[in-house]
Amino acid sequence: MNKNKILTTTIGSFPKPDYLPIMDWFDSARGEDGMNTVKTTIEYTKYQNKKNESDELLFKRAANEVINIQIDAGIDVPTDGEIRRENYIHYHCRYLDGFDFNNLEHKVLRDGAYETSLPAIRKKISHSGKFYSSNDFISAQSFSKNPIKFTIPGPLTIMDTTADCFYDDRKKLNYDLADTVNKEILNLVDKGCKYIQIDEPLFARQVEDALSFGIEGVERCLHKVPKDVNKIIHICCGYTDHLDDENYKKADPESYFSLSGELNSMGIDQISIEDAHFRNDLRLLEKFPDKKIIFGAINVTKSRLETIDEIRERISEVLNFIERDRLIISPDCGMGLFSLDLAKKKLKVMCDAVKSI
Repeated sequence: MNKNKILTTTIGSFPKPDYLPIMDWFDSARGEDGMNTVKTTIEYTKYQNKKNESDELLFKRAANEVINIQIDAGIDVPTDGEIRRENYIHYHCRYLDGFDFNNLEHKVLRDGAYETSLPAIRKKISHSGKFYSSNDFISAQSFSKNPIKFTIPGPLTIMDTTADCFYDDRKKLNYDLADTVNKEILNLVDKGCKYIQIDEPLFARQVEDALSFGIEGVERCLHKVPKDVNKIIHICCGYTDHLDDENYKKADPESYFSLSGELNSMGIDQISIEDAHFRNDLRLLEKFPDKKIIFGAINVTKSRLETIDEIRERISEVLNFIERDRLIISPDCGMGLFSLDLAKKKLKVMCDAVKSI
């Protein structure tokens, strides 16, 4: 890749094509069929028992479609859009021993932002030995000459989106979950994946836990990952319940400053942060002298289409605080709230703005 080029990437989720045979936890946010996390979890559990070979063809078709949309827009490092996942956290948990997806537990989440019923931890967590990342990554990479980034939920975020009915020890649970993530990541490395992203949005809401044991948990996730693999952590302040929701309780963006020292000391290469939803104090970027920064330039909570000029202007401001070769531009977070058409338009505007600099 051109060393003077500002690279672009996406963070994770993408609107699922409507022909896929699974429910999506974003469906209710888009006003489709009144879907919610509980119903999605239950319906996907039923689907697991009856999936067939023809479904695999649909998932491959969808991966090809969403990857090409990203590349056509100008994305350098796309994801597979997480199109196989009904929920990017629970998808990982289904491959672990210790989770109960049949008897759900009621729980309040995200500092009271919403409540739902979740899969429960009933015994010690361990990896089942059945790896989902192999098939998902190899299938996605077959559709692109661009490197595919693989995303995986971090331990603290998994803890907050499931119900602990066994451990009563957050640090121990975090480390056991980290070991399962590490197994998947090493499997990805073995299959040739060079961009691996751990999503830990809960770092922004639970700063004390992040500093106490969460960052060490991510380090455990990356144990024995070689230097030639791009190790990425994504920290955002949370999805809204639906597009243009003005009342959702987002995490405090000041948490980035609280975490910055420890994040810069971690054995990671890239840190992904939001900016389009709220403008950061750009002095934050000076807190990460040793890392590349994935900088959010598209607001994934708003239907309004940004302009090339406003994105270009913000990136120009950013370049006063970080070297060009350490800057990567992306949407704030995943784009699962959007329609497919809006996702295309937002990515195109973002990439055109980057090209114009």
